[in-house]
Amino acid sequence: MKLMTGVAMFALMAAYATNASAADLGGDCCADLEERVAELEATTARKGNRKVSLEVYGQVTTAVMWWDDGFEDNVYVVDPQTSNTRFGFRGKAAINSDLEAGYNIELAWQTADATKVREDNDEGEDVPEFRQAHWYIKSNTWGKVRVGFADTANSGIAEIDLSNASVADGMSSSQAGHDIIFLDMGGPNLDNFEFNRRNVVRYDTPTYAGFVLSAAWGEDDMWDVALRYAGELRGFKIAAGIAYGENTDTSNGGSGVADPVIEVVNGGLSIMHMPTGLFVTTSAGQRDRDNWDTEEWFWFVSSGLERKWFTIGATTLFGMGGEYEDDDEATAHYWGLGAVQKIDAAAMDLYISYRHYELDGGVNGLADPNQDTFDTVVGGARIKF
Repeated sequence: MKLMTGVAMFALMAAYATNASAADLGGDCCADLEERVAELEATTARKGNRKVSLEVYGQVTTAVMWWDDGFEDNVYVVDPQTSNTRFGFRGKAAINSDLEAGYNIELAWQTADATKVREDNDEGEDVPEFRQAHWYIKSNTWGKVRVGFADTANSGIAEIDLSNASVADGMSSSQAGHDIIFLDMGGPNLDNFEFNRRNVVRYDTPTYAGFVLSAAWGEDDMWDVALRYAGELRGFKIAAGIAYGENTDTSNGGSGVADPVIEVVNGGLSIMHMPTGLFVTTSAGQRDRDNWDTEEWFWFVSSGLERKWFTIGATTLFGMGGEYEDDDEATAHYWGLGAVQKIDAAAMDLYISYRHYELDGGVNGLADPNQDTFDTVVGGARIKF
C-alpha cells in the first residue's frame, strides 16, 4: 500500500513539473517567435498596399555572335535585339465584376546591343531602356485603355509568330549587325517599320470572333490603327494582323524639315498545323516619307517544323529569307537557318541561327568596294523568371 502511494505521488509530481516546464517553454517560444516575425517584416520587401497585386517578372538573354562582312570578322558576346534582357513589375485590382485597373513598368538592359556592334565597337550600347510605364483600365464589355509609355497599335504587328523560331531569328532579329550593314557597308536601314513604344493613349476593343481592333495616339504627332486576329480552324492555328500609321515628329529623321510626314503600312501572318507542327510565318511593309518623296519596302518569310521529340521540351527547326529595299537603290537580300530547343523545367530556350546577306548598291564609304556580303551566326539562351 505504501509502495502504491509513493508511486502515485511521484507521478503527480512529475506531471506537475512537466506541465510547468511546458508552460515556461511555450511562453519563451512564442515571445521568441513574435520577435523573429517582427524582424522579418521589417527587412522583407513588400508592396505598398494589399488592394493592388504585384508581380515581378523578366528574362535574361545573352549570346555569342560571330560575323564576317567581307573585310573583317569578329566574335562578340551580345544581348540580342530579338528578345532582350529585361525585368518588370505589373499588377491589377478589381474595381467591380466588369472593371479592373492595373499598371506595367518594364525596363530593358542590353549590356552589348547586337544591333550596335561594329568594326570599331565591340560593346554596342550599354544603356537601360524603358519598355513600359503606364496604367490602364480594362472592361470586359468595353475594352482596354492604357495611358503612358506603352506599345503603339502597330507594335509587334510584323513580328507575329506562332512558332518559337522568333527567339532565334524572327523579323526583329534581322537587325543583328544592323550598324555594320547600314553604317559600315552602306546598306539599307533594316527595320520592320513599327512605331514600337511611345508616350500614347491606346485603346483595344474586346475580342469579337477572334478579332481585336486597336488605335493609339501620342506625342502630338503620331497615330496608328491595327486589326489583329487569333483563332483555330480545322486543325490550323492562325494569327494575323495589319496596321496603318502616320508620324510627323521631326525626331523621325526629319532633320528639321517641316512636317516630315511618314506613312506606314505593315502586317504579319503566322499559320501552324497543330497535328504535325508544320508552320509558316510571313510579314511585309511599306514606309513612305512624303516630304522626301522616298519609299522603303521589306518582306520576310520563315517556315519549318516544331515538334516535341525530346521530353525536355519542343524543338523548332526553320529556314527563312527576306529583302529590304529603299529609294537609294540599296537592297539587302538575305536567307538563313536556325534551331530552338525549349527546356520546360527551366523556362529556358537554347537557340542558334545563321544569316547570309547580299547587298546591291549603297556601297558609299566602303574600305573595300567588293564588301557586299555579310554573314552572322548567333547562338545563346533565354531564361525567363
